[in-house]
Formats: sequence, C-alpha cells, structure tokens
Amino acid sequence: MKAKPQLELIYLDMTLKMPFKWNTGEPLGEFFRELKANEKIYANQCPTCGRNYCPPANICTRDHSRCNEKDKWVAVGPKGTLLTFFICEQSFLIPTTGEMLEVPFSVGLVMLDGAPVVLQHCLQETDVEKIKPGMRVEAVFKPKEERKGNIFDIIHFKTIKE
Repeated sequence: MKAKPQLELIYLDMTLKMPFKWNTGEPLGEFFRELKANEKIYANQCPTCGRNYCPPANICTRDHSRCNEKDKWVAVGPKGTLLTFFICEQSFLIPTTGEMLEVPFSVGLVMLDGAPVVLQHCLQETDVEKIKPGMRVEAVFKPKEERKGNIFDIIHFKTIKE
C-alpha cells in the first residue's frame, strides 16, 4: 500500500483584531450602568422560584420564568465572604480587552452580602498562605473617570478585617 504524500503546512503567526459589539440585554446593561455610575452591585430574583442572580438575568435557568422586574432588584455587596478560590500561574487573554492577565493572579467565588448570590472575580491577594475560604473581602472599584461599564470596573476584591 502506498503512503499518501504529506502536505507541507504553512503557519502564519499573527494576531487578528476583530472589533465587535455585543448587546448585553436590558438587565445586564442596567447592571453595568449602575456599576459604572454608582459603584452599586445588583442582583435580581426569579419571581417564581426565588433564585437570585448576580449579574442579573433575563430568564431563570431553573424554571425559565422572566426575571425582568426592576422592583425585584436588590443591592448586594460590595462586601462578601470568599467561598473558594484558585491561583493561576499561566496567563491568558482577556477576551473583552485583548490584554494578557499578569501572573500569578487569583480568582475567587464571593458570596455577596445582601442576597444569596455568588460573583466570580479577581482577588487582590495572590499568596496561597494568605487566602482562606470564609475570609471577608470587599470590591475595589476603578476611579469613576476610568470606568467603562463592564465587570472590570471592579478591579478586584481585597481582604478586609471585620
């Protein structure tokens, strides 16, 4: 049996710039407006089953009810309790900015005060010996003039003593 001849592959090492716009929808858009203008983090609640969402959701993932009633929104945080975390030693591209994350960086799941909701976000602390589940953290916001109306208006969550 004859072996097929191998094709020589040509590789192009390049970075593509692909600008695009993404419609956030009404709840997420309002969430980002409040984050940018007032440093307020909001959650909403499903009117049927009571499940809470942060960032706010259009539709409940449990029972598919519409969750668009603004009067059901509750301000949460900026403080919370760290549930779990990880520390990453390898950088990756932030899809919304095109920038590489500096390593090491840490990400935590924060149970925000005010409603039973969890927000995943960067932590200031990167020393594994200094981070513990159950510790108290608080959101640190960018200065108002630097905010863009996205989740990165929260720089990170810093450790606090209470």
